[in-house]
Amino acid sequence: MKSVWRHSAPTWRVPESRGINPLHVAGGIVLLVILLLEVWQQSAVASLSVRASQANDRLKRASNELEWTRAQLDRSATRAEVGSLAFSAGVRPGDAAQVVWLPSDYLEEDGVPANPSGSPALLASAGRALQSLVPEAMARGRHVN
Repeated sequence: MKSVWRHSAPTWRVPESRGINPLHVAGGIVLLVILLLEVWQQSAVASLSVRASQANDRLKRASNELEWTRAQLDRSATRAEVGSLAFSAGVRPGDAAQVVWLPSDYLEEDGVPANPSGSPALLASAGRALQSLVPEAMARGRHVN
């Protein structure tokens, strides 16, 4: 047989319950505040990111409109208008009589080949072979699609 342990207190009496620990309540409130702060920071960062992307889009749109307007002005400007603008800005055309003398070190002598020992056909074929291996650089516009 099993022995049953019985209390000396009557059954109608409610046993004493443990009270709410204020330390646990304070810890729960602190944890809740930390989580709410984290959510607030994440939403603030997301909001700033959205505002930055909108500002970036507005900037791109404005720069595109500026480029389009400048292109329209360039197409519509006549030579006389450009000449009057240049004159008012103090820009004058180059003097046709002006002669610029360069030092002889900058100039190549007339009739002297670059390499007298090599044949032109051999150099041309070597140039074609090198060009097929390393293509020449091509100039691109600022905005490549």
